[in-house]
This record gives sequence, C-alpha cells and structure tokens, in this order.
Amino acid sequence: MKHDGTAELLAYWNRIREKRPAPERAEIEPGAIRKRLPDIFILENPENDETRFRLAGTRLCTIYGGELRNTGFLSLWKEEDRAAIGQLLQTVFENKTAAVIDHEGKSLSGRRSSFETLLLPLAGGASGARLIGSMIALDPAYWLGADRIVESSVLSISLIDPRRAEWQAEERPATATAAASALRVISRPFETQGFFSAPSPRHIRHLTVLDGGKA
Repeated sequence: MKHDGTAELLAYWNRIREKRPAPERAEIEPGAIRKRLPDIFILENPENDETRFRLAGTRLCTIYGGELRNTGFLSLWKEEDRAAIGQLLQTVFENKTAAVIDHEGKSLSGRRSSFETLLLPLAGGASGARLIGSMIALDPAYWLGADRIVESSVLSISLIDPRRAEWQAEERPATATAAASALRVISRPFETQGFFSAPSPRHIRHLTVLDGGKA
C-alpha cells in the first residue's frame, strides 16, 4: 500500500475482526477512524441489483462532484475495466477477501490524478452484503474538488493476505511500507478469470500469483 491512510484502515479492520473472516458492520466505530472519514465509504450489494454506495465521505463526494449515496460503484470506472472490478467485488463479498486497487482518475477537463482504493469485507452473506473502503488521492492536486473526476482507469489490482499483514503489524507499525509485502498483485493486462478463481500458482508475465489472501 502506498498511502498511510490505507494502511491505517486495514490495521483497524484487522484489529476489530480478531480471528474472524470479517467484522460486523455494527462494530465499526466512526470515532476510531475519524481522521479518515472524508475518504471512507460503505458499499452494499443488494440482491439482484448492482453494488452501490450506501455512504461516502465528504472529500470523496467533492472529488466526484456530488453525493455518491445510491450511486453504482461500477459507474465510476472506465467501461473496459468494469468486468474486472465486478469480479473483484464478487470475490470480496463472497470470499471475505480484502483488496487494493491502484487507479488513475480523469477529470472533466482531462487532468489526471492517481488514487488508491481499499476494499474490506464486512460480515454477512453475498446477498445484501456490505464492505467498508477508502479511496485516497496519492498526489492530491490543487484542482481536485474543483474539476470533478469523471472516469477511473485501473492500473493494478491487489489481493491482501490479512494474516500476513497482522503478523507484520506485530513486528513494526502498520505503515504503507510494512503492509506492501502482504499483497499479491496483478497488473495489466487483466486475466481476471484465472486470477480470481484458479486454485494453483499462476504465472502472469513476470509475476507469480499464489493462493492465499483470503481473510
């Protein structure tokens, strides 16, 4: 992970879930993560409907130019990336797997900014399930909020092994550097079907994707 805010939310989620795959929604205490609330969101996955924002932080809404509540999560992404994001959401909801997306946002006037999005599952079934996440600008340009982001393009998708991240947290503080090696990464071009479903090690160009990463 590249931003300390991402690592902080992951550490908090890890702490309250203890040995369970994911914490309950009611266990999330806004006061414990108040410094990060402007960048935090909650997604819900209604039965027979698309994944949408249930809540979204003020800074996130400002960056996208309006209230995101009830907005479909896939609508934020470039059309060619929506299948990959959809499969990722299904993995997070059903398998209680944590994930990070590195992406680039394009503004209405064509400006670009880099973001890091964290997806953390909450307890519950796939139908009506929820997750908590954060979306943070890695290079918060002066124009963010004035020139709204209209499209996001995926740069890489990473699945997190929370058990390894938890072990690292005992050794040193949960910073972006400490948490980075808890990831397994797939970069463009996406081979989403194999990445999300195959049970054995896979080679994707110069990368090897290993099993693990389920909370």
